[in-house]
Amino acid sequence: MKICVFSDSHGYAANMISAIELEKPDIVLFLGDGERDLARLEEKFPDLQIYAVRGNCDFGTKLKNLLIVKVDGVTIFMTHGHLSYVKYDYRLETLTSQALEAGADIALFGHTHEQHLSENNGVTLLNPGSAGRGYYPGYAVLKIENGRFHADLKAI
Repeated sequence: MKICVFSDSHGYAANMISAIELEKPDIVLFLGDGERDLARLEEKFPDLQIYAVRGNCDFGTKLKNLLIVKVDGVTIFMTHGHLSYVKYDYRLETLTSQALEAGADIALFGHTHEQHLSENNGVTLLNPGSAGRGYYPGYAVLKIENGRFHADLKAI
């Protein structure tokens, strides 16, 4: 199973579209701040399964603040990160605790616009960076098979 992870597109869907065309994922996970961009993805890729959470800039949305997704034996915790204090909790202890409480193997977050990949207390922490316009736009690819996963950070 191949998954593209995006966050913080902020009204610029073109980078996500390019990455999806390149990667050809089975699933897309979107971590907020660009909910309106999801309509462009759904229009361009109507058969693509997309899971999304709300960001701090997604006003009037019906998206949830967090989502737990299970894919091929891997439990994925999805949040934008602003409610986990990811900009201020540099060791990401709050995010790690939330993910552990949810029984997650991997915690996905955005909000900082900076790519991040680390492990804390048995939980992989992954921020794909900002998929929008910026100095270093990026995304992540998760490959999952039989309960194991591998994550790569990529530039757009």
